[in-house]
Amino acid sequence: MKIFIFSLSLFVSALCFGQQPPNFLWLICEDQSLFFSMYGDSSANTSNINQLANDGIVYQNCYTPSPVCAPSRSSLITGMYPTTLGTQHMRAYKKSAVNNTINAHNSLPYYSAKPIKPIRFFTEDLRANGYYCTNNSKEDYNMLTSPLAWDESSQTAHWRNRKEGQPFFSVFNFNVTHESSVWKNKAPYSKEELENVVNPYLFPDDSGIRGDLLTNYKNIEKLDAQIGVIIDQLKTDGLYENTIIFFFSDHGGPFPRYKRSIYETGLRVPMVAKWIDHTCRGNTYQMVSFVDFAPTILDVANIEREFPFEGVSFFKKDQRNYIFAATDRFDEGSDMRRSIRAGNFKLIYNGDTTSSVYKLVGYRQQMKTMRVLDSLKEGQASNTYFSNWFSKHKDRFELYDVVEDYYETNNLMSYPKYEQVYKTLKYHLFRWIEASDFGNMSESAMLESMFTSAMSIPKLDIPKLITNGEGYLIESNNQYASVGWRNKNEKAWNIYKANDLIQPNSEFEVLLFRPGYEVFVQSFKK
Repeated sequence: MKIFIFSLSLFVSALCFGQQPPNFLWLICEDQSLFFSMYGDSSANTSNINQLANDGIVYQNCYTPSPVCAPSRSSLITGMYPTTLGTQHMRAYKKSAVNNTINAHNSLPYYSAKPIKPIRFFTEDLRANGYYCTNNSKEDYNMLTSPLAWDESSQTAHWRNRKEGQPFFSVFNFNVTHESSVWKNKAPYSKEELENVVNPYLFPDDSGIRGDLLTNYKNIEKLDAQIGVIIDQLKTDGLYENTIIFFFSDHGGPFPRYKRSIYETGLRVPMVAKWIDHTCRGNTYQMVSFVDFAPTILDVANIEREFPFEGVSFFKKDQRNYIFAATDRFDEGSDMRRSIRAGNFKLIYNGDTTSSVYKLVGYRQQMKTMRVLDSLKEGQASNTYFSNWFSKHKDRFELYDVVEDYYETNNLMSYPKYEQVYKTLKYHLFRWIEASDFGNMSESAMLESMFTSAMSIPKLDIPKLITNGEGYLIESNNQYASVGWRNKNEKAWNIYKANDLIQPNSEFEVLLFRPGYEVFVQSFKK
């Protein structure tokens, strides 16, 4: 496959002006690293994903800013870093929790973060410009979902429910490769099957670990079949050619030192983009972050908005210079780590050097691999890599050449020839940390800065409804709040654009939403 670092500017004008707007389809799997043929691992038979890769661009350097589900998804839907949103602590928000319900993981209340910077779910911008937006069906943004984000968000949500000819943005989430599927789908394997499994060299050579690896490959094959169904539907509808498709994972693989880890195995994810231009194929080493996905979609759709993303479009744009990521609390364990990648090198900053990289996660103990590693540790038989993982202390900084050392096993900090690399990366990493709103404070301090001590959720000001002939204008009276309306008994909210005249039925509702604030809904009668 050819190496192709590309620019899409050649067909921007044709795509954005005077022709049918493109559709968008996101195919999101869970908990996967580079276990796919397009990255040189052919252990799983993935004919559908392979064909998608042949039709598009394979991104060799796509990163999540957080190696766990909910924080990473908050970044995808907003184009902002979790440390800016306040969503970096895993399982901070619980949809069913009443106000001030205590989270057993951290003894703090559950909360939906209140960002300082203006935030909007980017699908609201798509909907405001005529797109039909569907999510099937996982949200999990570690914050309250905007009621205006989706036309449909359910297990039946589909582009086929839109109006005829309406452009769409559709998301399909696949949980068959989630870490829990490693133990739930475990099956007895023959000795020959286990011997044929490629065992990453950082793992001890153990049949239990090999069994988990094989189960993961089997789950990837199930994923491929499910993706094939969606792509076949797209082709049946005659929409494949005019649909831009992203396939990617929400973060790294399901194994210890992968998921929840700031190493490459936790952050670097598979990513394929099938663009409309057939010349955009091959591989690119362009660095891409999840914060870039939202601005890229709006850029392709030729939609502008009044306040910025933290990400940048990777459509017709030069590649970014730096990739940033953070880890904080994962369920019951906390470990503030920050990282930056530039070129071949990656620097990790460890906020706490007095604890091990390993953190006990009760949920993960169900996996055979974790139990094997624990057993080897207790018997003092761990290999070098996991002895370091379990070590009671860690270095303040870790520097790796991630091109030559994907598993980050050779810390270059003691080599004088890399001193300037270290200083440059440290400078830019700490600039990013200091610029983040919540990335340099504890979770409890963050909550004190967001809310009062009683965790009182602030309210939005009442909007003003102005009668204008046969319709109405809505004045929000709230900075950065999204506005929606719908007729009584309708399910989906309409996006209200400033100065638009709406002509509702006799009974209708108005909604205001801003992340971190109480949702405002009020009914009106003509």
